[in-house]
Amino acid sequence: MPKINLEQEIKELNRRYHKLIFLCNRNEQFNALLPITNNFEHVNVNRVVSEGLVHINHDNYPFHVEEALLNALDDLEKVYYLQHIDILFDPSLKIHPIRMLESISKEYKLVVEWPGRYKESNLIYAEQGHPEHFICHDFEGRVIIK
Repeated sequence: MPKINLEQEIKELNRRYHKLIFLCNRNEQFNALLPITNNFEHVNVNRVVSEGLVHINHDNYPFHVEEALLNALDDLEKVYYLQHIDILFDPSLKIHPIRMLESISKEYKLVVEWPGRYKESNLIYAEQGHPEHFICHDFEGRVIIK
């Protein structure tokens, strides 16, 4: 896979239908690849979604997850850097994390710190056999490998 320039990809987000970038294959020294000169809004997805669902009946979680995340986004011109997205893989939410991010990225510019791996054109979260194991090969957006 050719090396992709994050700054250039961010500049081109407005031209895309899905304004979505995944930062993948981080390691222990993972530093956000985000250019210091740009103004990014950092969003802790675990916190935002947890707070948004705290008063929701467990059976209704799937209907409110996207809304909870959207409540943290308020400016179509900003680039949102989504971190700590692990909650989205919780089986009790009964959502497809990638489809939800794709939906949001039709309007909002998202750079997602992927907490798993990117291997053989697949976004992977957790190991096979784990209750939160997730694998997706048909997704929109760009992948940048650290």
